[in-house]
Amino acid sequence: ALAASLGLAQAASAKDYKITYIMGLTGNPFYSTVACGGQDQARKMGNVKFDAQGPAQYQPALQMRVLDAVIASQPDGIMFTADDPVAMTPTLLQAKAMGIKIISIDGDLKDMSVAIANIQSDNILGGRQAAIALAKAIGDKGKVLAMENSPAAVVAQQRLQGFVDEIKKHPNIQYLGVQYSNNQTAKAAGIVTATIAAHPDLAGIFTITTNNTEGAATGVREAGRIGKIKIVGFDTSDPIVEDIRQGIVTADVVQYPFRVGQLGVEMMVQALEGKTIEREVHTPFVIATKDNIDTPDVQKFVYKMKCQ
Repeated sequence: ALAASLGLAQAASAKDYKITYIMGLTGNPFYSTVACGGQDQARKMGNVKFDAQGPAQYQPALQMRVLDAVIASQPDGIMFTADDPVAMTPTLLQAKAMGIKIISIDGDLKDMSVAIANIQSDNILGGRQAAIALAKAIGDKGKVLAMENSPAAVVAQQRLQGFVDEIKKHPNIQYLGVQYSNNQTAKAAGIVTATIAAHPDLAGIFTITTNNTEGAATGVREAGRIGKIKIVGFDTSDPIVEDIRQGIVTADVVQYPFRVGQLGVEMMVQALEGKTIEREVHTPFVIATKDNIDTPDVQKFVYKMKCQ
């Protein structure tokens, strides 16, 4: 249905549009790939000036400064990944009152009246798939830990919900709960080190974001537990892809951020032209493993730091 209603080869309209994507964090492979998808679609449409901005650290206060500056530049539309789905709402409502259209990327705002659309993967389903993969990897028994950024991260909470709902169905797996890294790779590595010290029989880790996966891989590597502690992650980066190839990361839930960026720009232009767009759009994901990571079907999902 999406392919029919949101075909990429649509004719450019007479009006030019300015669209900015505000990412959750610069230098993050997922957000960078969304930006690449948006840039690709803007180039194809021909009537869109597209740019991407974001804070250098995953902090709502820093993202707010970026948001204020973007609003002051008066774009026609803002594609927005909120570091905090509540704190950003009043400012985004001001932008909406100015006539700027908002599309949420990778997680809706708490006030769903702000954004005209929300584009993301089915994160609960992704969390369930991660739990199934981890249970299989550890032989359906043993202790497992989850790591995510912060309790305020709605998307991560959805992934965690799906994971916990599924892992509870496995009676021989002991869930040790979730710990928070504040999206810091070094802190994630430290959490793994401390958990291994407290639980030498730790069998598996679900890492809910890129930095957590990279940090967990470092912690497992430094502890000399490669192959003994299984890691199932969510989202990729170049280091994660290499760790999958080496068997340090057993499996990884990979979203389709390039397509998310394409859809964001295309849907924004349709809305600006007065057309009706879908409110909730889910993009697919794949489970990457050592066996399939280099296949074309998986590689098209893998995130890129540089646009082609």
